[in-house]
This record gives sequence, C-alpha cells and structure tokens, in this order.
Amino acid sequence: MTLNRRIVALAVPAGVTLIADPLLGIVDTAVVGRVGSVELGALGLSVGLLGSVSWIFNFLVYGTTATVSRAVGAGDLELAGRRVAHAVWLAVGLGLSAGLMFALLAGSIVDWTGADSSLRAPATSYLRIRALGVPFLLLSYVGHGAFRGVSNTRSPLVFVIIANLLNAGLDVLLVFGFDLGLEGAAWATVAAEVVVVLLFVLRGRSLGLSLRGHGLPAQADVRALLAIGRDLFLRTGALLLALLSVAVASARIGPVAAAAHQVLFSTWIFVSALLDGIAIAGQALVGTALGRGESAEAREVAGALLRWGAWSGVAVAGVLLPLGFVAPSALAEQQAVVELATSIWWFVAAAHVLSGVVFVLDGVLMGAGDFGWLRTWSVVAAALCIALVVVVRAFDGGLLWLWASLELMIAVRLVANVVRVRGGGWAVTGVTR
Repeated sequence: MTLNRRIVALAVPAGVTLIADPLLGIVDTAVVGRVGSVELGALGLSVGLLGSVSWIFNFLVYGTTATVSRAVGAGDLELAGRRVAHAVWLAVGLGLSAGLMFALLAGSIVDWTGADSSLRAPATSYLRIRALGVPFLLLSYVGHGAFRGVSNTRSPLVFVIIANLLNAGLDVLLVFGFDLGLEGAAWATVAAEVVVVLLFVLRGRSLGLSLRGHGLPAQADVRALLAIGRDLFLRTGALLLALLSVAVASARIGPVAAAAHQVLFSTWIFVSALLDGIAIAGQALVGTALGRGESAEAREVAGALLRWGAWSGVAVAGVLLPLGFVAPSALAEQQAVVELATSIWWFVAAAHVLSGVVFVLDGVLMGAGDFGWLRTWSVVAAALCIALVVVVRAFDGGLLWLWASLELMIAVRLVANVVRVRGGGWAVTGVTR
C-alpha cells in the first residue's frame, strides 16, 4: 500500500470517529430538550463540568498512541502490550478517583458554579450517575490510543457508531418509556460508555497485544505518562483559555456578537475534527517509523502529511466559502446575527488553510513524542491571542478582530511547527525517546 493510501485509510475513519463522538451529546440534547428547559439547562451545565475530565485526561489517548506505535514499529508486541496494560492500570486508578470525586462532591461542584437554584438538583443527580461511567470513559481513551498505535482506526469508528445507536435507543426508552427524565439520559450515556470498553476488550484480542502478566506499572512508567499528561494539560489548557477569552469578549460586545460567534465557532470546531483525522494518521505512522529506527521514513511521512494538510485546508476553505451565503441563516434565525456571521464567514473559512497544516504537524510531533515543544509554543501562541483580545476590546474592536486574534494563535503555532519539522531534529531524537 502506498503512503498516500495508508494516510487515507487511517485518516478517514479517525476523522469520522471524531465527528461521531460528539453525537452522544447532541442526541441527549435533542431528547432532554423535549422534557423541559430546566432539565436541558442542567444537562448543559453538567456536560460542561464533565468536559474537564476529557481535558485533563486526554493524555491517555495520545500517550498510549505514541508508546504503542513505537513498540509496534520496533516489532516488540510484548512491550506494546505492557504499555497498554500500564495505561489501563493508570486509567482505572484515575477513573475511580475522578468518579468518586464527582459522586461525593456533585452537589458542592454544582453550587460552586453559581448556577440558578432550579438547575442544581437535576444537575447534581445527573453528575452522580455519570460519575459511574468516568472509569469506563478513561479506559476508552486507552482503547482509542492502543488501536491508533497499531494503525487501526476503523474498529474504533464501528464502536462509536454502535455506542451512539445504543445511547439514542436507551435515551428514548429510559427518558420517555420509563419516565426517568434527565436521569434516564445519564444512565443511557453510562451504558454506552461501558459497551465501548467491552467492544475494545473483545476486539483487542485480535491485535496480538497481550495484557496478561503485566502488573502495576513501575514508577518510571507512571512518571513518563504523567509527564506527557502535564505537557498536554498545559497545551490544551492554554488553547482552551484562548478560545474562552474570545467567547467572553464576543459576549461582552453584545448578544448579537455572541450568537454570531457561536454560529462561526460551531462550524469551525466541526470542520477541525475532520482535519484532525489526518493528524491522527500522522501520529500513528510517524511513531511506527521511529519505532523501527527509520528517521528518514518518518521525515518522508511528515512531508507527505504536510502536503495533505495544506491541500485539505485549501479544499475545506473552498467548500466553506460559498456556504457562507446559506449556512448562517440555517444556524440562526435573527437577521442581525445572520448578517454579522455572514460578513465574517469568509475569514473563518479561509483560516482553515493554515489550520490544516497546523493540525497535521501537531500529529507528526506527537508521534515523535515531542510534547514539550507543542506545550511551549501552544502556551506562547495562546498568550499572544489573549493579549490581542485585550487590545481589541480596549479599542472597541468587533467580532472580526476577535477572530483575527484566534488566527494569530494558529499562525504562531504554524511557524513554530514548520520550523521544528523542517529542522529534522525531532526525527533523530524521536528514535531515541
């Protein structure tokens, strides 16, 4: 199979999986929205709080992919199995701890948000039920990372589709059939999380990775994964803080600007998931090549991915640009919101030309284990974005300038990643990591 075909074979299922995952939340929203506004508000609050779990612990996905792909590349399946087993132990420990915290402190956590009193009781009940699924959620992260590490992105896509269908069916049955309301939606999601883990376990036997005989991870293994967790925590946290600063600034302009920003941002984040599929392919292919000690092959993969990222960004921008005449009106009703979103749509669409390259190079450097570089320059880029947001608001700049702040963050990361990848040192050090 040619390199380009390998990239497509990995990237397409991975991108669709990233899109399919949020459908769990969309289905819950559609079902709970028919129960009542209080329940829907409580769902939104709870899901936002649970989102911190994904932010803090997503290193289990990337760390497992990086270590497993290198072990597979080196032909050491026993080591790959040991890496997965250690990640499983860590996921169980962290998942039980986080789940217990949410179960015991759900009421206090909801009170801390300052939410309206009518939302607190249903949100607390929802959180306590969802707490049972946190260990399974973290185990699914390890599953995604392990399957990506062996260059299998099709099976996780099937698992996510099954989970979405199960969640949708149980939502209707429990919420309306058994009249459980918001709590029924929580139980449906927990059931879907459990089933995903079971599917990973059943299908995982065919990967040739034995998890048996591997006890608790050594301190060095834990430190290595936690170091990745630290770098990704700071990287993701900085980027999320920058995105939040733009959202808050748009809300301070007024409700029209805030609504238009949501229209633009929801489209931007959806398309970004598609481009991230190529980044996942890059992480797996680069990690496997470096595991074999083939730094030249890793650089060849990086070059091919760079071209894929560039052309994919151009293609996405080309598709989105003409949609600017119809998409905003499909996503919003108020004329003022539609007009503002339409006036900026071209800028947001064009921004994907740079995003396509940035996301792909992120995947290359993650495959090389270069998490420190990604952490540092993501923090720098986010800081510059936030600084520009402050300046824009000081001079009463509009929504276009706020999106220019986001584009500055993308541009800084682009320059940093291009410099790093073109230098080639990441491939040499990636072999020895």
